[in-house]
Amino acid sequence: MRKVLFSALVMTFLAGMLFAAPFQTLGMLRTPDAYVLPHKAAEILLVGYYRDVAKPSYVDMDRWGKFVPYGMLGVGLFDRAEIGLFAGDGLYFMNTKVKLVEETLRMPQISIGMDNIFSGINEHRAQDPSPGWYWHTHPDKTNYEYYSFYAVASKQVVIGKTNWMFNVGGGNNRFTGQVPRSRIFNGLFYSIEFSPFKDFFIQGEYSGHDFQAGLKYTFGNFGVRVGAQAIEDLFKDNGYEENLRVALGISYLFDKYATAKRRPDIVELAKGARSAEEPFIEITDDGPEVVITDTPPDEPLGEVSLGTGTTDIGVQGGSSYKELSPEVKDLLGELRSLREEREKAQKALLDLRAWLKENKQ
Repeated sequence: MRKVLFSALVMTFLAGMLFAAPFQTLGMLRTPDAYVLPHKAAEILLVGYYRDVAKPSYVDMDRWGKFVPYGMLGVGLFDRAEIGLFAGDGLYFMNTKVKLVEETLRMPQISIGMDNIFSGINEHRAQDPSPGWYWHTHPDKTNYEYYSFYAVASKQVVIGKTNWMFNVGGGNNRFTGQVPRSRIFNGLFYSIEFSPFKDFFIQGEYSGHDFQAGLKYTFGNFGVRVGAQAIEDLFKDNGYEENLRVALGISYLFDKYATAKRRPDIVELAKGARSAEEPFIEITDDGPEVVITDTPPDEPLGEVSLGTGTTDIGVQGGSSYKELSPEVKDLLGELRSLREEREKAQKALLDLRAWLKENKQ
């Protein structure tokens, strides 16, 4: 019931504001990250996009409109690839992404992909074509350039108890600069996301020619995103400061049958890193304890403990014991002997107490 009320509230907010976000990917805002939807999962994103463009002067706002609703659908395949479909703003096209390297605690995730497949914007450097071309007056034609290939690396980190994600990549066509100044870093894009508290995210990015900023909040499988595109225009004094591109979008993740997550859990990655540590021996009040941390992440943490009860020395994670050096195995044998001697001493003490008790009687 809470999800239904939440969805209704968001839809009411969307209809009342007529504001939306310039989201083209299911990653960040207009730039992709390296993560893919898990197998048997799908995500739908509905966006209302408001743009009011005064510059460049050739833009035909009467033809292309100020309020542009559109939608995206992404589907995960085999925990390795993602396919996205885009419809709106007079265009229909497809995006694809393939994971090459999966993220670990020290290594970033790396993927390649292609955006705007089959897009109608079939010109490179779409800002340059002369008048007469069908899409010449479209205000966002440079963002829809067809067959835009890219490679991207993403890494999650924890800084000051705050989760961060960094993405950097390069691509052609829609990722390239359209004016001399932005062509200095031609094809390079990057983005940052951090979460100051649970389920709330702040995003910023450079898409290769524009800067975007946004906020995202998730509630269960629902998500709400707000954003602004080409925010650098607001700081100009040549007429571009009158341009406005803002937005609101809602998403829903269908993951009932998925067995993985879109992003690896950074906490689980940290636990897995313990597999690279050396075994160590810890002396506790209850006796010596040998803790083995060189087990694979998907196996129980190997532990050989010397207890105080009557049970024998137990070994969890037998594969870890086999991997121990001969010196450590000898040490375990000595610990076992010590325990046996202690058990004998405990038994002698119990016998002594029983004998004293009988003599008192």
